[in-house]
Amino acid sequence: MEEGTLSGPESVGAGQVALVTGAARGIGRQIAITLAKYGYRMGLVDKLSDELAVTAEHIARMGGEVVTVTGDVTDPENVEHCCDTVEKCFDPVDVLVNNAGYAGRFGCFAETDPDDWWEVMSTNVRGPMLFCRRLVPAMLERGHGYVVNINTRVAVRDDTPTFSALAASKAALSRFTGALALETAGRGVVVVDLNPGMVRTAMTEQRPDYDTIPDRAFLPVTVGAKAVAALVSGRYDGLHGRFVHARDDLDALVGAVADDPRARVLRFGSAGPGDLVG
Repeated sequence: MEEGTLSGPESVGAGQVALVTGAARGIGRQIAITLAKYGYRMGLVDKLSDELAVTAEHIARMGGEVVTVTGDVTDPENVEHCCDTVEKCFDPVDVLVNNAGYAGRFGCFAETDPDDWWEVMSTNVRGPMLFCRRLVPAMLERGHGYVVNINTRVAVRDDTPTFSALAASKAALSRFTGALALETAGRGVVVVDLNPGMVRTAMTEQRPDYDTIPDRAFLPVTVGAKAVAALVSGRYDGLHGRFVHARDDLDALVGAVADDPRARVLRFGSAGPGDLVG
């Protein structure tokens, strides 16, 4: 679809409201632009007011409706203000994309600044929790809504040394997604974890191994953004509570999880006889 086109099949989001955190740049910016192309009225949240304005300008030039709010996703009063502003400007939020994230300073845990480590946890877990706590109850009342939590493979892989804060926070986010999905199942609210793939962003460039990562490992930022649009379109509600990757064939994945209710759900494997219970 050409930039600026809001009509046709892609206008599935017409009249609906989407709120994207961390929308000032990188993955968040592209998600916001893509959802706007699909007709969503956009609420954008970020700490970086100047760069957030650039995202909003882009959407406005396309003919999209957009409101920006500068705020800290870890502050309850700021979260309340962000949500109030978007709702007053548009309508209740139909789609929440918890994209705002912080990787912290990569390095050996023994040399990590505890405050920085905990800031990663706060941004990546407390932020999504606060936005969900504010918006999900109204979604449940209306019997309609989507929550997409932007996640990463370090949540489920143990082969990434020097990423302890990021790994712990994203694993916690995945468990939160799973628990929330259980509570909202059958009530019209779909909750999904999405890994947008490795994308060249300012955050990724801070990785100590950045220069050794092969080009084939990276995905264009548009791939993950289109996956978000697909997940909130209503066609893939069968992926409720799942961990989805931007490279996935979503149609095939829906079939796979229908056959295996445990597929793509973060869980611990069996330890055999004497398993701990409770």
